[in-house]
Amino acid sequence: MKELPSKYYLTHFHEFLGFITGPCAHLLSTEDSAFIDKFHTLCEDAQCLYVRGLNRKSPIIKRTSLFYEEINHHQLHLDTLIAEGFYTQVNQCHLAELTNNLTKPELAQVLRNADISFKTSQSKADYLQLVHEYCQFEDFSPLLEHSTVLHRGKDQHIHYFLFLFFGDLNSNLSKFSMRDLGIMPTQRGVSTDNARFDFIDEAKSAFFYAHQRRQVSTLTASQQVSLAQQFTSFPVPQGTLANEYCDRFLLKLGKAILPYDVPLGINLLAASAEPLAQEKVIREKYKLGETDWVKNRLQEIIEEPESEALLTFAEDFLARKFQQKRTSSLTDMLREQSTKVLIDEMYMDSVEQGVKLYYQKQKKQAFRTENRLWRALFGLVFWHELFEMDSNALVTEFDYKPQAISQNNFYNLYEQDIETRLYRMTSAQLTFKQLSKVMLEKYGRPNGIFRWHKSLLEVLAVFFDHVDIEGFKDHLRMMAKDFKNYADGYPDIMVVDDNGLRFEEIKAPGDQLRKNQLLTIKQLRKSGFKVAVTQVEWFLDPQQPYAVVDIETTGGRANQHRITEIGIAKVINGKVIDSWQTLVNPQRHIPQKITQLTGIDDEMVSDAPLFVEIAESLRSYLSDCVFVAHNVNFDYGFIRAEFERLEQNFRMPKLCTVREMRKAVPGLPSYSLANLTRHFGIDMSRHHRALSDAQAAAELLFIINEVRHQKASDSQSRG
Repeated sequence: MKELPSKYYLTHFHEFLGFITGPCAHLLSTEDSAFIDKFHTLCEDAQCLYVRGLNRKSPIIKRTSLFYEEINHHQLHLDTLIAEGFYTQVNQCHLAELTNNLTKPELAQVLRNADISFKTSQSKADYLQLVHEYCQFEDFSPLLEHSTVLHRGKDQHIHYFLFLFFGDLNSNLSKFSMRDLGIMPTQRGVSTDNARFDFIDEAKSAFFYAHQRRQVSTLTASQQVSLAQQFTSFPVPQGTLANEYCDRFLLKLGKAILPYDVPLGINLLAASAEPLAQEKVIREKYKLGETDWVKNRLQEIIEEPESEALLTFAEDFLARKFQQKRTSSLTDMLREQSTKVLIDEMYMDSVEQGVKLYYQKQKKQAFRTENRLWRALFGLVFWHELFEMDSNALVTEFDYKPQAISQNNFYNLYEQDIETRLYRMTSAQLTFKQLSKVMLEKYGRPNGIFRWHKSLLEVLAVFFDHVDIEGFKDHLRMMAKDFKNYADGYPDIMVVDDNGLRFEEIKAPGDQLRKNQLLTIKQLRKSGFKVAVTQVEWFLDPQQPYAVVDIETTGGRANQHRITEIGIAKVINGKVIDSWQTLVNPQRHIPQKITQLTGIDDEMVSDAPLFVEIAESLRSYLSDCVFVAHNVNFDYGFIRAEFERLEQNFRMPKLCTVREMRKAVPGLPSYSLANLTRHFGIDMSRHHRALSDAQAAAELLFIINEVRHQKASDSQSRG
């Protein structure tokens, strides 16, 4: 890993302030500018000491922790920072922050100071609740003697500046370090001559409501009620982003208030334009018996829908509550156009993968798509409009998502360009060629719309071989108009067979169809796409192939050590039908203790293939199998790490013979491979050699599956 200069953080802070005082200068108040001017009057070491403190999560900082080797005369500079207000003494106003920063023993001391009884067995959360409810500032005084704890001052300016720079409240200056260390890719070359806001009122308003929303979850119930009562005195939100943050704030606070004050909670929700808030108002009013109001409101929404999401809810609620319809739209969708498939229960943790393989065994084309296909289609089609047409699209190199997407006004801003691009998409194959060209030019560029993956081009080729171009364009237009609501909820897989292309949403037993999935599936169907809901039923498939794997390694950590041998026993229907074995050159020395354990030394692997040379044959051999091993995460983790070194993904359904033996044969004194083989009389020719151990684990798998089949049979008999 790269090493950064000793005062790298100060360099980053000056880079950060350069943007704030440059493109964002018009967004600064007199107080903001005065803070920056005062910071610039500090000497370098004092600046370093302040910026060091900014990188702390908590504003409560112990004096003794502010000592760094690269900073001289700490106490002198700390006194200067205190005198200038960059740090302050902890006082009554900082009580909540101080409390949240204390350890459990320190909280216990505060409770004892206040003469509050408590039990040592209580959790830290219980301690915090007691302190918040019963303790006064003077109860903390022993912890604050000699000014051992300071409060970081000026945070209101820094938080606002971070909001202007990153566009959210969650980012911090550590992103600069991650960029320079090569950990975080950024949009190099992005112009930083633009600000996120045109006017200071918009910026301050957006920051205010973003901050209000964030703090809701940190408040006690009484504090939330108090905040709700203050809302009428809050400033009117200015600009698109501020209105959005205000609506989200009202939704969050209104839901939090409902258990304590229903009328107040409803009033807050009613003031929010968020569809979920409007839904909640209608549901609460219905509970209160205000059925006439509810019916009229539902009819208003249906006549003039504010959003597709709210329209879907209104139609469904009206039908169920006032027209005697007995099932919801979600239930109807599960029943209509729904198919059932039997999948081996080994795919319980990867049900979509199981269904995909089910279709592939039938010689149908099947791909995992979910959100990534449609997000990729949207990003590739509109790449120019999203990232290149407007210099304001990305404000800093840390931005991934264009502002028009964040503010959900992409179509409004670029309607003519979007329609022109869609008009020129005259055929599916022409569109595929255009998108292939974009992929070739832009592959790997970080963006906030979709993730690149190597199989994307293959999926797109199949998609455009079968898609109706007009339906495709219709759905892209809907995404452009309302990306916020059509960015997710897409079906899990895409299937192509003799009947053409269709999407399938996969639901395992007990899974529910979510509202965003209902909304997206309805829209896909409106655009002419076939979409089915596939319900999975579990069974034990005797023809399910298992690859029972064992590996030998140079040590126990996958990220540090390497594989020296792989052995695989392939099992179908209770029999070992094939085996695969190879030594692997780990490209490093094998420790003596490993050689003593396995018998594998440096000379044995000197002419063995490298992992890269056997990777494809190994992947092919494991294809369509369940990955089985004794302590499966060890073997699976090493093989996955080897593929990751080749920048390849590795994912398979897994079965652990340790875990499953504990279920099948409980109560044994040990479940190690050696002890289990002795217990069941399983022959092991060479313990700690890969194929021998894999074959022994295969015998355990037979026992496990016999028990599973018996349990399944008993369950069917009872049914």
